[in-house]
Amino acid sequence: MPTTPALVSALRELGERPAVVADGRAISGIGLLLGVSPPGGLPQALAERVAGHSALTPTAARAAEQRLRYWAGILGPPPIRHTVLHPVNDLAVELALATLLAGGTVHCGDPEQRPDELLAAVAADRTTHLSLPSALLWQLSRQPGLSDHDLGALRLVLHIGPEPRQEDVYAAVDALGAVLAHVRAPDSDTESADRRLRADAEAATAAAWKHSIGVTAGQLRDFGARLDRAVLTSLLLALQQQGVLTDPGRGWSAAELLATAMVTPAQRPRVTRWLDALARHGLIARHDGGAQGPVFHGGPEFTAAEVRESWRPVAEAWADGLGPAAALDRVRRGALSLPKLITGEAAPHPAAAPVRWSAARGYLGTALAALVRATADAHDRPAPLRVLELDPDGVDTTVARALAARPRPSAEHHVTPGRRRYDLVVATATRPPEEEAEALVRLLAPGGRLLLLAPTAEQLDLLITGHTRQHLPSHPADRWQAALTAAGCPAVHTLPEDGHPMGLLGHRLFAARVD
Repeated sequence: MPTTPALVSALRELGERPAVVADGRAISGIGLLLGVSPPGGLPQALAERVAGHSALTPTAARAAEQRLRYWAGILGPPPIRHTVLHPVNDLAVELALATLLAGGTVHCGDPEQRPDELLAAVAADRTTHLSLPSALLWQLSRQPGLSDHDLGALRLVLHIGPEPRQEDVYAAVDALGAVLAHVRAPDSDTESADRRLRADAEAATAAAWKHSIGVTAGQLRDFGARLDRAVLTSLLLALQQQGVLTDPGRGWSAAELLATAMVTPAQRPRVTRWLDALARHGLIARHDGGAQGPVFHGGPEFTAAEVRESWRPVAEAWADGLGPAAALDRVRRGALSLPKLITGEAAPHPAAAPVRWSAARGYLGTALAALVRATADAHDRPAPLRVLELDPDGVDTTVARALAARPRPSAEHHVTPGRRRYDLVVATATRPPEEEAEALVRLLAPGGRLLLLAPTAEQLDLLITGHTRQHLPSHPADRWQAALTAAGCPAVHTLPEDGHPMGLLGHRLFAARVD
């Protein structure tokens, strides 16, 4: 799109003042009119547009000026120090020209820089206006070190992309403290891929709906509170029966407590996590013991009868259509054998999934299968769909069944990663969000999808039935979303969505894609 005489007038008015800044070099308004620019990049594209103004017909000049004045109106009044973080395309050029028309200065950024470097540059340039793709905005707004950068001059962020999610908009406004203006990008392969993923996620939610019939948020909250209370009292009773933590006035170092309770070396990691959980939930007190580490003080003393009684309302709530009796019975039996387990008198049982997963499995399994089938249906390339399933237990056949159900199955189903990249990766989280997201995204081919099952709330019953040494802290859904976005996923959908009762079970399915 060529430029207009009005822009030429604006550049003349700028005179020797900076019009464009790129790679530490400033080009004045007069310099831009004379065609001065570094080779390549946005400055060269601007100089070429300015130079082409003489070829405009009057009709074309009026149309071009109208478009630039539209963008200039969005930018608002000076001062304008506009950092443009777009690849060199028509939209980036128009935004830059509109800035010059409005009497502002264009700072040419590099969208391929690391997020912390981009934020540092925006702060150093005292940027008032920022234009960038929406996906990059979400990534920057969730950077851990964002508060280290002074972005106080920033007034307007113009982001270009698909229709944004409200939670992304709120997060960006809170993080950057600026007004956000969204421009819908022209239809593209990227936007089409976003629409397909959104539609597939909505269809998966509809398919899983039957598994939440009759389940209410209140029911799940009551069950969760009762389960956690029964678990914590069982842990404390097991330790009190070994002669520790019976007196609030008596302090115990971790080493002294483990030795007095005769905890075997193999079970010490488990009991150490017990102490942390009991202290965090207020059943015992933890104080700083200086060189000897934390000191634990006892809490209320429980009887075996009281603890057994605490499991009765748990069983009643569970029996009200939440899940199979065997899943809860396994935890109850495990609670009874804790004193013998930690002293080595009883052999540990095989590690088991948390109780709440038994209630969530039908919903999330159905949603997962629907997304796998939809991904296979949409695959129209000559090569087979390359699927990688990373199941740490190696027993879930949801993916295999979903692929086999296709009328013309054409997929390579792998359970261990190779040298290749994959069109679809299905995984259960075993690492913290940032580490997990980065590792999984590296396995995806361009345009690939990731389906990730992850814990989003604490599962205290794993302190009884989980592996002795394996411990994965839970993280809120927005932490997983932020990690996936930062790792390079411009579109992330969470199932069930926020506010859905099934989300209270503490497990979510994240459906994401890469460009």
